[in-house]
Amino acid sequence: MTGEVDRDAGTGSPDPDSGPPVLDCPACDRLTFTLAACPCTSGGDRMLVDVGQWGNGEAYRDCQLCQGVGTMPQPCHRCRQAGRLRAQLVLTMANVDTGAVASANVVPGVVEPARWPGDGGSWHLPLTSLLRELAAAVGAGSWTEARNPPGSPDGPLLLPSRWRPDLPPETRAALEAEAIASHCHDAWQFFLGRTVAESPPEPARDLARRCRLADLLRLDLVLEARRRHAAADLTWHLRYEVPGGPVPTGGCGGADDLAGAIVATGDLDAFYDLQARGRTAPAHHVTVGDRPPADPPAVDLDQIERRMLADCTDLHTGAPTAGAQAIWRDGRWWHTSLRITDTAEMFSERDTGQIYRYETSILRRGWQPPAPSWQGSPVPYVDCPNCDPHSRLRRCDCVLFTGRADPDCPKCSGAGRSPSALPCDTCRDSHRLYWGLTVTLTDLAGRVVHLHWQVYRHGWRADDLTWHGDEHAWRAGEQGWRAGGQLSAPHVAAQPGGKPVHQLPDPFRLATWAGFFGVRPDDLTELDGGGEVHHDLRKGIVTLPHPDADPLTEYLHQASRGQPGARLFVLARRPDVPSLAHLVRLVLGLRLTVTVTLVDHIDNAGDLRLVQGEGWDVDVEPPGLPVAPDTLPARPTPEAAIARCLEFLDLAVARRVPDDPTQPIPVPQTPTPFVVDDPAPLIRRLARHHAGQPVAVHYDGRACRLLLCERDGVRQLCTAPTLPAALTALGIDGS
Repeated sequence: MTGEVDRDAGTGSPDPDSGPPVLDCPACDRLTFTLAACPCTSGGDRMLVDVGQWGNGEAYRDCQLCQGVGTMPQPCHRCRQAGRLRAQLVLTMANVDTGAVASANVVPGVVEPARWPGDGGSWHLPLTSLLRELAAAVGAGSWTEARNPPGSPDGPLLLPSRWRPDLPPETRAALEAEAIASHCHDAWQFFLGRTVAESPPEPARDLARRCRLADLLRLDLVLEARRRHAAADLTWHLRYEVPGGPVPTGGCGGADDLAGAIVATGDLDAFYDLQARGRTAPAHHVTVGDRPPADPPAVDLDQIERRMLADCTDLHTGAPTAGAQAIWRDGRWWHTSLRITDTAEMFSERDTGQIYRYETSILRRGWQPPAPSWQGSPVPYVDCPNCDPHSRLRRCDCVLFTGRADPDCPKCSGAGRSPSALPCDTCRDSHRLYWGLTVTLTDLAGRVVHLHWQVYRHGWRADDLTWHGDEHAWRAGEQGWRAGGQLSAPHVAAQPGGKPVHQLPDPFRLATWAGFFGVRPDDLTELDGGGEVHHDLRKGIVTLPHPDADPLTEYLHQASRGQPGARLFVLARRPDVPSLAHLVRLVLGLRLTVTVTLVDHIDNAGDLRLVQGEGWDVDVEPPGLPVAPDTLPARPTPEAAIARCLEFLDLAVARRVPDDPTQPIPVPQTPTPFVVDDPAPLIRRLARHHAGQPVAVHYDGRACRLLLCERDGVRQLCTAPTLPAALTALGIDGS
């Protein structure tokens, strides 16, 4: 494990050894705390506060925080209770594909100030040119900041209005230090780059592609302009919805125009929260219908936006409406306005002891488009027996564990139901137990499979409908139909409490379809949120509440709970992440440590009640901290663990910033990445020797440590310069 690495010196600073300038915190004047107005003053001396009708700044006399004083001390967040600010900003660019790292140290005198465009009196420190230089140094064609949305790094670092180029050098440096110190909350900005440059966004082409995807998935693609505060204030959104669902209440974020909403909303973002939006949507079977067109439809973005803006105003009265929607369904756009039909009150208790009342508008569409042509008959269901649709009463835990209500239960006092803020564990608050389910698997690139599972009075059915976007092939066929009798689902095990475990045949196992998309069964994830598809769904496993229960009925009840319109959407795609070796090189180039943990569940093979396969975890920490491997690594593949690690890598970078402002932030430079052997096959050999126990390899840039997690703690097995050498020292083939 070697690499050409410059030490964490202040590269780019006029005098790296002197450290960055340190200023007194203007917020707390070095006291490390401030006196701030108590939150109760926003509502005034009232216990019930209507949000939007704020008080006059008077304190709530019975406030539980300030006891009616109106002010309260709080830690100074600007300096993080240090009393002083570090005038240093570090920009780090890391190429995910190669592991190369380059950084720039922004201190007074490094960046030449420039006028801010459009404002002749403002000066700023341009950082965009620095980012381009860093990207060129690591060979990155495109990059995004790990913490903030793409594009935000190009924002200005404005200098105080007193700054002028004709001031003495000492005065200019002091004012530049003041501007740099104002960014102390984000003093180390970390950017992830990719070697291949991303193509510039084309909103019209991207919208056309999503329209075709909506046709393939049998979903609505909804463009929405919603009015927020001022009459002319519109926020634009893009999302997928199940036909027939209500207009979602609330909503946050949004873009300023339609093109911005298309660019800012990724494919997975458009599916996020689909379950919550479609929980009460009517459930229908998905029929074969017509094959969607092979090519994306033509889209006129300007025409769609103009029509939506027109629908934001009532045609007869000229009054502004609540917004407008354009719905892509059945190969065309349907336009409608949004109207306010009612308001709902919500109450929230604050730490001050006050109750805040919110009013949320309930919207409806001014005109409902016709039902889609591919919508079949309704999916039958029964009402959930374990929750009340009109209250928060749920089946009590005492019933869940014992099968009957406990008269001495402190929650329900023997009633069997108790209030809970959590969703019903039986139906996930849909209040329905479906007898049918449509499972849609897709790679979001044109391949789509619809699986139809249905229980009938005298039998069962499992159909499939397949579209292959590349070859434009279409196939619909019955995988199984049985009339009379129950489904052949053999008894394979029993839970510790005695409940029988059955396994359904291939048409009801999602793992069967993973090969159609060229992925492993462990790569299947939920399209809404990216959660792992449950082991029972992949293997067709169901635990019956009693021996006489029907396996398919119970299986469908569990698989469809909380799903929008009795539909389950599954993403069959491997994460687009670098290899484990590249991730280790990247982390070491950042002067951080990385721990890769693996547990091999080979001893569970054949027992379908238990976890199968492997469990992975990749954890990144600043150097010098105790090594604490994850004792329950749960990611099924190394790619899933890498994706999770990259998602939170910026937090490890932020923890590397010293708390003492007099200590400089490290400025890592790794022009030649570390040479690291691929840990995946090597750590698998170690995990097989310790099946069922988590094993870990810890890299700190100098050596590798092999660790074994046992019941009484973590035991170190070996330390060596490289992972193959460590395995060889343990008598395991490390070649």
